[in-house]
Amino acid sequence: MRSQFQPKDLLETLVKLEQNGQKFYEEMAKKFSDDKKNREFFEFLAEQETHHEVLYKNLSEKLDNNQSIDKEYDDEYKAYIQSMIDQIFNFDSSNVGDDPIDIYRFSIGIEKDTILFIKEVRTIVPDFEPELIDRVEAEERGHIKLIHQWYNDYIK
Repeated sequence: MRSQFQPKDLLETLVKLEQNGQKFYEEMAKKFSDDKKNREFFEFLAEQETHHEVLYKNLSEKLDNNQSIDKEYDDEYKAYIQSMIDQIFNFDSSNVGDDPIDIYRFSIGIEKDTILFIKEVRTIVPDFEPELIDRVEAEERGHIKLIHQWYNDYIK
């Protein structure tokens, strides 16, 4: 039996993750429109998300629409992955207010969710563009470091 997860679908999910991050960071840049340093920080993060989105879209275009994954996964793992996908496609940042801790936690969550999903994609399709996937994952970890630094600087 074939997996329900296909490479193109997984890449589309990664694209959506990046779009979610871009949208949120653009909202934060607007929120900090009167604060050049913070506005530029969130604009930078939004640009990074856009860059990753383009990478994933380009990878998706390289794939054959009929390419499939033949590995079988148990129902528990399928449900786990599906719950991650559902959460990604039901993204809602409307509850994030002006409190820096809320912004920090939500920003870190976006990056952690992306790293987690990247790791699962690597599990499902381990030989698919490993160098590129590794590079993007490292950049996402770098975003966590930058967000943490932003928070520490902001609250001081």
